[in-house]
Amino acid sequence: MLITANRAISPLLSFDFYLEAYHRLVKTLKKEEDLKHLREVLNGNLGSHIQNLILEENYDTLVVTCPKQHIVWVNDGFTQMTGYTKHFAIGKRPSFLQGKETPKSTTNEIREQLKATNTYSGSVINHRKNGEPYLCKIQILPLYDSQKELTHFIALEKELLAA
Repeated sequence: MLITANRAISPLLSFDFYLEAYHRLVKTLKKEEDLKHLREVLNGNLGSHIQNLILEENYDTLVVTCPKQHIVWVNDGFTQMTGYTKHFAIGKRPSFLQGKETPKSTTNEIREQLKATNTYSGSVINHRKNGEPYLCKIQILPLYDSQKELTHFIALEKELLAA
């Protein structure tokens, strides 16, 4: 412990400060990596609004689906949150994560909003590969090309707490 001018400075407090900054930096780098992969998956068709949203929002998982809602890409956080590999998820509908605890009213609302190509924001009970339920906040946005044709949906997902 360093003592200066009648004050004690704990090296652990300094470490906590740097550790917090390190975690922020890692999170920012992961988001930038996600954006890089998204641009590749979407052939550069990623508007500035979506890019800003990804940089600003606190999410665990990104999921991109085709207009028919089959998964075409997930980020690394998907495996960490769900236990399913990227390879397993590709081609499936995100509804494979839902189970008996997922209210039908919620799944119907999501389905109707996506059918109308609206944005959806809410929470849903999903299930990990091991069957454990978890509460997930999701924000789903439609993505359009330069001709205003729907090309994909993107979902930003954040685990809220154990369901």
